[in-house]
Order: sequence, then C-alpha cells, then structure tokens
Amino acid sequence: MASSRMSYNPSPESLPLVSDTASTENISGFHAVERDESSFSASLPADQGLYSNENEKDSCGVGFICHIKGEPSHKIVSDARSLLCAMTHRGATGADSRDGDGAGVMTAIPHGFFKRESERDLGCVLPEPGEYAVGNVFFKANDPVQLQSYQSVFTKIAKGLGLRVLGWREVPTDGTILGPAASSKEPTILQPFVVLHAHYGDGSVSQGGTFDATQFERQLYVLRKHATHSMLVI
Repeated sequence: MASSRMSYNPSPESLPLVSDTASTENISGFHAVERDESSFSASLPADQGLYSNENEKDSCGVGFICHIKGEPSHKIVSDARSLLCAMTHRGATGADSRDGDGAGVMTAIPHGFFKRESERDLGCVLPEPGEYAVGNVFFKANDPVQLQSYQSVFTKIAKGLGLRVLGWREVPTDGTILGPAASSKEPTILQPFVVLHAHYGDGSVSQGGTFDATQFERQLYVLRKHATHSMLVI
C-alpha cells in the first residue's frame, strides 16, 4: 500500500483553543484544549475550526510491537501473541463465553516463509520482496464447487489487469478453541500469490521483465475491489 506524507503549517487562527485556566504545566495535557462539557466527563474536545467531535469513533485496544532498527524477527510475533492474549476484552462475547468478535495480528509479509511454502506447495519460485502480493480470501467451507467458481473469477479478473495468480495456498487453522456458533461458520482461508505478468512471465520462475511498482499497486487495488464485488453477486 502506498503512503503519503503531507506538511502543514497552521496559522495562529487555526491552532487549538487553549482555555483560560490552562497553565504552563498542563499546556500539553487534558486541559490544553477547550473541552465539550456536554460529553461524558468532558472527555471530548469542543468543536472548533474544521473539527467536530460528532465524527469521533471509539475503538478497541491496539498494541504495537516493533524492532527499533527495523530488523525482522520472530520474537516480534511471539511478543505480539502475548500482547494479544492479554486483550481478552476485544469485542463482544457470546452467551457461551467461547464465541466473540475475535482479534488478530498484522505483520509484514514473511518472505522467507512464503518462499519456502510456495516452492513446496505451488511449485513456483517467488520473486524478490515487493514484486509479488499475497491476499487472504475467505470461502465457505465444504463447498468445492463454489470455491472453484470463485477462484476462476478471481484469476480471470487478475488476468484482465495484466496480473497472474501463481497459485493458492491453503492456510492451516486450529479451530479446537472455537465455540459451536463460530465453529459452524468457520471459513476456508486461501492465500493467492499474485505477480505482474509482464515481469514474472508464464513459467515457474520470474523472468525478470519490466517491473512498474506503481502500476502493480494500482492493479492490485482494482483486483481487490473488483473481485470482492464480483464474488459477492455470484
């Protein structure tokens, strides 16, 4: 996903309003801006400028773990797992206390792991990091006809966008902890590996053709949107 960064130099008129009671000590604290007294315990800032507290949304807890020098490590994942287990309040809980909204961990693409898996299960060699994409697609379990139909739709859309689906990896899962309600709806999870056809070619090893990162990201976005809507209406 491409990201952008913008600089902004606010004028004095657009700076947050500081209450008359604010002191030098709490200028960066709770009372640094005017509060909305009608909100619970004046927890929200008052409407000011382009800001409207009606647009505020509550969110669940989020943890963030990283290596300060940006080095990938499995310890980051294991630490994140410990953090995740401490967030048992995430979302609603069913009547049997075994079903809920769930929670998960988001990581960078583990290139070494996927490279090994794709060579073993898909019979192809992944290109360098950044030159391929991996998706997570959820399908109805125990319905091979529908699964094949959806995979065909996804592959056809990708081909029309100049992309190629190298194959689908089935994600291993452990549903033993699930309650009966969640277990009855547990999906099959497959991961499509997608490359730029002009760069990878038709074989099982990248031919190193012309690679346009911007075009690749753009086409991946269209693929995700188009496939999502197309598969929903089948």
